[in-house]
Amino acid sequence: MKHEADELKQLGARIKQLRKRMRLTQEELAERCGIHYKFLGGIERGDQNPTIMVLAGIAEGLNVSLTDLFHYEIATSSPQNLRKQLIDGIRRSGDPEVSILYRLFRSL
Repeated sequence: MKHEADELKQLGARIKQLRKRMRLTQEELAERCGIHYKFLGGIERGDQNPTIMVLAGIAEGLNVSLTDLFHYEIATSSPQNLRKQLIDGIRRSGDPEVSILYRLFRSL
């Protein structure tokens, strides 16, 4: 879906921005996160769709909160569409991810 691809590109650009701000290479951040640098590169390009657990690891590697990864503008989504996407994402998530999402929601 086009919208999902746009979201992944925005998320990837944000991660790259934060990584560069810390003056880390992809290899250095990937090592901190316990993932392969090629996977991180795919995430930054918007080619890979990381799990919430991978995103939590990236946030930790960048020394930011998970919510900081999502501080980019959502250009064209209506509130109704955003609600639907949130609900769909929660339904597809496993128990560990739901727990993290709940803590994330409570922190807002």
